[in-house]
Amino acid sequence: MKRSPIPWKIAADPATLTGDEFWARYHHPYLPEKFEATGGKLLWSDEQRLHVLAMLLEAVGLRRARSLCLPEVVPDALAEMNRKS
Repeated sequence: MKRSPIPWKIAADPATLTGDEFWARYHHPYLPEKFEATGGKLLWSDEQRLHVLAMLLEAVGLRRARSLCLPEVVPDALAEMNRKS
């Protein structure tokens, strides 16, 4: 999977994007024209899923996104990532 060339502004709080930043994200090839489910997953590829997720994380911030998780899930996932690297 290719890394997006977009410099995402994902932070604890929602990001403020310039018009150019927003339109660069909106017109990027990984942003689907419509949302479709296929094979039990939303969208067609991981690149599309990550692009949409990054846009949503910029819009709501990590604090609000984390509130969707069980309290132990995020620290456990980060600890696992650190063990693998």
